[in-house]
Amino acid sequence: MPENSGNPASDRFSGVALAVASMLSVLAMAHHPSSFGTGLGGWVHAIMMVVVLVNFAGFIQFAGRWGLGRFSVRAGVVFYGAAVLANLLAALINGFVVEAAHANGANADVLRLCWELNQALAYGGVFATSISFAIWGVDLIVTQRRRRILGAAALTAGLVPAALLWSGVMDMHVAGAFVVYAIQAAFGVLAGAELMRARPQD
Repeated sequence: MPENSGNPASDRFSGVALAVASMLSVLAMAHHPSSFGTGLGGWVHAIMMVVVLVNFAGFIQFAGRWGLGRFSVRAGVVFYGAAVLANLLAALINGFVVEAAHANGANADVLRLCWELNQALAYGGVFATSISFAIWGVDLIVTQRRRRILGAAALTAGLVPAALLWSGVMDMHVAGAFVVYAIQAAFGVLAGAELMRARPQD
């Protein structure tokens, strides 16, 4: 990625962190509880919040490899940052607020409000991530000839989850969220691998 020669050691570390965190996000979703009082909710959502932040750091490094000074690259980071905020809030509500409200005897209306907030944030997080990946994908295809396949993967990981949700084929209940996040995580693994193999002259 020619605009920033980068630090190979930092790139490799960031790449490993991004790839591992992306895989862990899928593992965490596979253990996502589907009911209250399982004892797993807080732990699963805490892990997911850490994973989201590690992914963010990794994608900042990834984007920096081809120039944070360019608007399209920065725009992708901004949209991904918005997704991070939405995902953190969604995990906070579903993993901690809802569990505490349920344990303290909150009525159905309060729990329903929490659920609707969680879903709105989860959908917003997916769409913001989709925009981010789509921007990066187009940029890579247009400006990085050697990375057009990676760009196509980014574009796919951006468009497919958004299309699945927009069309109603999938929702952000546990099963649908698993599929959506797995698609996004697949690109995270590819982006991590790209960082791991990056050389100063790239």
